[in-house]
Amino acid sequence: MFEDLFRAVAAKAIEMAVNEGLLIKEDGILLNPNTIELVKEIEEFNRQHLIDTALTTGNQKLFMQLTTQKEEIK
Repeated sequence: MFEDLFRAVAAKAIEMAVNEGLLIKEDGILLNPNTIELVKEIEEFNRQHLIDTALTTGNQKLFMQLTTQKEEIK
């Protein structure tokens, strides 16, 4: 009985946190919005590094792929 009440309270707390934007539920997984932003920053850092590498090595094809891809995402 106490366990059922505890589960119900926990489920409602999670639902409220998702509704308020404090947590994001994606594919059944709860994520902190800060975690998502950090992942986006890391991805952008990696993309910038690849662009720099493409420029340094003269790889025009890779450079065009990386810069065109970013423009399409916007």
